[in-house]
Amino acid sequence: MLRVPGNRETTVMKIFNLAILILLWQAVLVAETLDAAQILDAALHHVRNGTGPEWSEFDGPPESTSYQLKFEGNAADSEQTLRIAQHDVKQLWSIELNGKKLGRLHRDENAIVGFWSIPKSTLVDGQNDLQISTTSKNSDDILVGDIALYDGAATDVLSECPVTVSVRDKTTGKPTPCRITILHAGRLMTSGAQSNDQMAVRPGVIYCTGDAEFGLPPGTYEIVAGRGPEYGIDSRSLTVVPGKTLALELSIEREVSTDGFAACDTHVHTLTHSGHGDSTVRERMLTLAGEGIEFPIATDHNVHIDYEELADELGIRGFFTPVIGNEVTTKFGHFNVFPVASADVPIPNYKADNWPDIFASIYGTPDVKVAILNHSRDIHSSYRPFGPGHHLAATSTNLDGWDLQANAMEVVNSAAQQTDVMQLVRDWMSQLNAGRRLTPVGCSDSHDVARHFVGQGRTYIRCDDADPGHIDVDAAVDSFVAGRVSIGCGLFADIRINQTAGPGGTVGKSKRYVAKVDVCGPSWMEADEIEVFVNGQSVRTFELKTADRSKPGVKARLEMQLPISANQDAFVVAVARGPGVRKLHWPIAKPYQPVSTDWTPTFVAVTGAIWIDADGDGRFTSARKYATEVCTASDYNSGRVLEQLKKFDSAVAVHAAELLMTDSPDTFVSGAFRDARKSSPVIRGAFETYYDEWQQSQRARAGAAGETGR
Repeated sequence: MLRVPGNRETTVMKIFNLAILILLWQAVLVAETLDAAQILDAALHHVRNGTGPEWSEFDGPPESTSYQLKFEGNAADSEQTLRIAQHDVKQLWSIELNGKKLGRLHRDENAIVGFWSIPKSTLVDGQNDLQISTTSKNSDDILVGDIALYDGAATDVLSECPVTVSVRDKTTGKPTPCRITILHAGRLMTSGAQSNDQMAVRPGVIYCTGDAEFGLPPGTYEIVAGRGPEYGIDSRSLTVVPGKTLALELSIEREVSTDGFAACDTHVHTLTHSGHGDSTVRERMLTLAGEGIEFPIATDHNVHIDYEELADELGIRGFFTPVIGNEVTTKFGHFNVFPVASADVPIPNYKADNWPDIFASIYGTPDVKVAILNHSRDIHSSYRPFGPGHHLAATSTNLDGWDLQANAMEVVNSAAQQTDVMQLVRDWMSQLNAGRRLTPVGCSDSHDVARHFVGQGRTYIRCDDADPGHIDVDAAVDSFVAGRVSIGCGLFADIRINQTAGPGGTVGKSKRYVAKVDVCGPSWMEADEIEVFVNGQSVRTFELKTADRSKPGVKARLEMQLPISANQDAFVVAVARGPGVRKLHWPIAKPYQPVSTDWTPTFVAVTGAIWIDADGDGRFTSARKYATEVCTASDYNSGRVLEQLKKFDSAVAVHAAELLMTDSPDTFVSGAFRDARKSSPVIRGAFETYYDEWQQSQRARAGAAGETGR
């Protein structure tokens, strides 16, 4: 105990006791206000509308196909408020009280504490009936409960305790665009704020340029501030009480250096111009700045949108350089195109029914240099571009006879995750082996403010980004087309070979080829492995030390000599992976069209390809080209072809298998395939891979309903 002479001790004790009484009084106030809510159901309940589990975590039987609660209440002649906690909601679930619709659960897989207004005269004396149900035919496992009734309007309940949060850049001390996350008991907490030109607001999430004002019900919360994967986070626990404005200041700093790379999101939507999702175009400006996207491409469906004037009006144009683009949305695939000369030029012919006409129209659009094949493994309009009915993955052969004239393809789409995070990476590398120079793309495909948010998937373009508001568009686009990129969902990776060439570059013939790979990320994100590929084949997987996985900035640096044969040119790609963050300040989304109920959340970074002219002829030769030369020189004699293939890797062998099949389909199995199975493991494996996929494609084309779009 503090001791002071004379009466000062008594004075200090009085002050100390008064402080204790004030704290106790505040705690009682909080408790009394929380108690003012009538708890109707404190538990969470598992509800499923389908016959089978959506995810393996919901393997147990559900309690019901809908949620029903009967409770005693009193009629009210004023507005009341209903609180509901929800988890993992993907479909549309309606909330009805005594037969009257109050609204819907938030369509969001994240855990949310939501509030809904109850109009006066809805509650009745005696028994009341609450029901939450869906008419969706798609299986959806949800958790719902922790239900309470508040006396008063939702706007009053949610604004009882005013809060101001200021987020500063730790280096400059200035306000910084950011995402503020508000958590209560591990769930996103609805606040009393509404979106305006300074804040984009959703339950538990506020994007702003550094300052936010909002209200909360009395209680204890965690407030988290961040600005995408290049920045650290700052968080604070906060207890709020009625009638007292609480001010909180947080600071964040850059932890990952991406100098010389512009952070680009090539796939950005708005409710305003695409007609679905929930982000207005005004909210989108705040989310782009808040996630640190320096080079956003506006890609609403079949329309050209220019962010320039609006970004300037809102005072945030200096944080990014916007580019006009378009998601050309057809019945035979979706293609993001940019840059478009202006919002007034004609849009590409999205009604065309074949790729040749679609691409002719795309490249006929003024100034367009980029055409990206989007989400190639997903079904839209009953058509899956890389489904087995249209596409043979091992050789990247289009089975409809259409030439893929895109010059880029999505490898990571954070709103349309694949069950296997490496699926599209393998597809892209297969395209490179087939001789197509496609730039790999990371993007968000975001239509929302907070559910599938902008910039989680992104493409880092090698260019001058010292002034994000004045990036040279032509230079950035040219660099993108050349493949001078690194893509990431959370993590960032870079690669150099022989200390001279980076992604998009070419290495001449050398006695040895040494690759150096860096994997980077913030302190709140882990990386656990780096994998290096040559011509699409894994040549080494490097495990990070446990102590390095959460380091800010460069987490690890791999240096290795590459196994490159002088007989064959090669491309090299590095991939970094780590556990996907599920914490709600930056949660990774579950797969969009899952092929399994099992899923491992994973963050990933993929470098652009580096090209190696190993045979020294002054040009890069693809696996497909080598296979064609071998088959032609051997006059398609399978014995001679197989002998020549011993000088090459499996990428060449799998293309040779297809060429031999095409040349003589009637004798392939009894000749070339039979002989290949007696050859080296590399050749045998390549031929077996090709033939297995060929059979799958034949079966798919024989029963192509739901895959062809025809």
